[in-house]
Amino acid sequence: MKATSLLNYHFFTIDTERAILFEKFTYPSYRFLLRILDTDSSIVAIGISVDSRAIGLALAKIDNYKADLISLFVHPEHRQKGLGKALLTFLEFELKSKNCSQLSVVYLCNQTTLYFEKIMQKLNWLEPQPRMLVYEALIQDFKDLSWLKLYTSMPSGYTIFPWIELSQQDREFIQNQKSYFLEYPEILSPFQEEENMEVTNSLGLRYQDKVIGWMITHRVAPDTIRYTKLFVKRELQSLGRGIALLARSIHLHLEKIQAPKMTCAIEFNNIAMVKFGEKRIAPHVRSIRQSRYSLKKF
Repeated sequence: MKATSLLNYHFFTIDTERAILFEKFTYPSYRFLLRILDTDSSIVAIGISVDSRAIGLALAKIDNYKADLISLFVHPEHRQKGLGKALLTFLEFELKSKNCSQLSVVYLCNQTTLYFEKIMQKLNWLEPQPRMLVYEALIQDFKDLSWLKLYTSMPSGYTIFPWIELSQQDREFIQNQKSYFLEYPEILSPFQEEENMEVTNSLGLRYQDKVIGWMITHRVAPDTIRYTKLFVKRELQSLGRGIALLARSIHLHLEKIQAPKMTCAIEFNNIAMVKFGEKRIAPHVRSIRQSRYSLKKF
């Protein structure tokens, strides 16, 4: 790291009035968070400026006194000066003042990963752990795959329906049965990021009158659909019901959505889906990356 004074840099908590200057430093799907800073106290945004120019952002969201780091960015011209470490330190201080007990992060490995992990190491974060395999592809590369027809041969009693048609009664059933009938982990909850859900190919699966699965997608960029939450009730997973649900969702993407790119992620510890990904998805994608997870307790 270059020996550089931080005295010329100004670190501060961002408010809605100044937020527009920092939107370019986070992902498009999260920029709306900067527009509600004054009305949503769960969102924390720390900015860096120099000579009145915005050059960096740390963005986090608090839930039940635990925070998720959404993005950490320093303009390339100002990197290798200790600003990333200082920015994350400032964020940690702000979260502690709000009585947060920890800060966690999930991130995709790329050319900046080495530098980011060095920052975490210096600030005593836990050793990062592999979390998911992330596939990125052009949706047209899936159009001729034979398994996309699986949804057409679902047994009697099963119904695939548009998730947007989910009733309030269904919603309450899913929430109440999280630890019982459905037994789904929080990471697969269908009710996260609802504001960015792609309604055209987000689907539910019923058996008779009960919701027993879902495939939730999100538009993460104008040209990209993320296949985010695929779940079916445990005893049905080996019967291919989840794959049929995914197939129908991809078919709708091909047929009705003007977004040429798709991305999906598979948990490292989901052995069956990892094998499915290796056999059925990996041969048709443009890139495969790893996501990692880490946290720091205060």
